[in-house]
Amino acid sequence: MVVLVSGFSFSAFSFPDPNNASDLLNEGKRLYEIRAEGAVGLMAKPETIDKAIATLEKAYLLASTEETGVYIIKCYNYKGRFACAKGSDKKSVFEKGKNLGEALLEKYPNSAPVLFEYVCVLGLWANEIGPLKAGWDGVIGKMKTNTEKLVATDRTYSYCAGERILGLLYLKAPYIPLVLTWPDNEDALNLLEKSVKCSFQDFGNVFYYAEALHINKQEAKALEYMKKIITMTPRKELYLEDLQFKKDAEKILQEWN
Repeated sequence: MVVLVSGFSFSAFSFPDPNNASDLLNEGKRLYEIRAEGAVGLMAKPETIDKAIATLEKAYLLASTEETGVYIIKCYNYKGRFACAKGSDKKSVFEKGKNLGEALLEKYPNSAPVLFEYVCVLGLWANEIGPLKAGWDGVIGKMKTNTEKLVATDRTYSYCAGERILGLLYLKAPYIPLVLTWPDNEDALNLLEKSVKCSFQDFGNVFYYAEALHINKQEAKALEYMKKIITMTPRKELYLEDLQFKKDAEKILQEWN
């Protein structure tokens, strides 16, 4: 018998089978998609992303698939950025993602989703240990190598993320004699111009292009692009991520004016 309550059919809903990897993966993805619900400012409710992680980790124990692994790293990235208040907690979460990413790369070395999520979590982890240490320890070099591979594998993946990340590395990585000699502001600008031409609707592409323009002394054009971010509407699927760029743009515009 089907019971209807306010138009809702209980026969249409089923809880995930705790012993079915596919069910758990789908539930984990559902939780990830609603990760920004209930957020206060830029702080997400940790319960939602924690539940997503726990569900996906159960799925991964049952079937260690590429897709499940990628979603776990996505969740780690999000939790560290928007659901952890302490730096030590962020570092711990990002390190879990880094370790899983390295394991996935051994199995799927040419996967654009794996390369992208690994480079992202590696960059977030590098921020926590400090850019100079990350440079000396080879972390930034590893990011560059894998980002170049992402561009070669799928240039347009995730709003042309490869060229955006590569441009950001050229722009932000510290120059260390005999260790990191390739950072270059003009190369950064060229890469970030490619990313913004490829996907103008991406907040990160526009934001980092504006920064590169400013560093390369193109202040008027930099101001134009940074102001553009203020007029953009955060995407539902990337709500807090885009909102972070809007708030950062507002702060930078105050500094530039």
